[in-house]
Amino acid sequence: LKKCEAVFCVSEYVKNKFLEGILINKEKVHVLYNGVNRQLKKFPTKKKEILFVGRLVVEKGVDLYVDVVENIAKNFPDWTFELIGSFRLGDNDRDVFANNLIKKFKKISNQTKFHGFKNQEFIQKKMKTASIIVIPSVWAEPFGLVAAEAMSNGIGIIASDVGGITEIVKANGVLIKDINKQKIEHALTDLMSDPTKRKKLQRMSWDNFKLSAKKSSEKLDFYREKISSRCFVND
Repeated sequence: LKKCEAVFCVSEYVKNKFLEGILINKEKVHVLYNGVNRQLKKFPTKKKEILFVGRLVVEKGVDLYVDVVENIAKNFPDWTFELIGSFRLGDNDRDVFANNLIKKFKKISNQTKFHGFKNQEFIQKKMKTASIIVIPSVWAEPFGLVAAEAMSNGIGIIASDVGGITEIVKANGVLIKDINKQKIEHALTDLMSDPTKRKKLQRMSWDNFKLSAKKSSEKLDFYREKISSRCFVND
């Protein structure tokens, strides 16, 4: 830190982890959240669609989502349950865990849709119409970009109360401590069964979206100018 002008972390969670054991120059460490471009001008029309978006790995809790869908799909025949993601970002390679998970998900019913790895345009299209997104991470996400993208699209959020996700969602979604299948199932069936509660959560998500790419860029520019004024003197 002595040799740095500034260090930027993507969340307070990461900042606090970074500063563990550090006693001096802590003022050089700042939080700069990742920014998201909101594509929509007005709140979108929602369909009875549930999403999971992310890598198909244990840390993301995707197996919890699939198990819950297996338990509840038959009780909500007019809903669809969708899975977007792959084992590795950028391709549709699979390991044993992902392969078994995909097979299990596809067998549940004709209500389930597996899309594999998709580009941002496809994800944006799905987020526009989805009613609920499940973000069941079992590790502490440094930031949680999916949560910010979901809020920019007014999706009702059910997520793990861990890492940077907590800072993004705040009181604008259902945050679950020590997440497990039973807790996800309870939260999901509650929102699916109660349109008033669901729509309220969607509006909170939409209205309280603050992490725009523009704001992040402006904050970064502010710090750049501040650092430049200290480090460089005009000839």
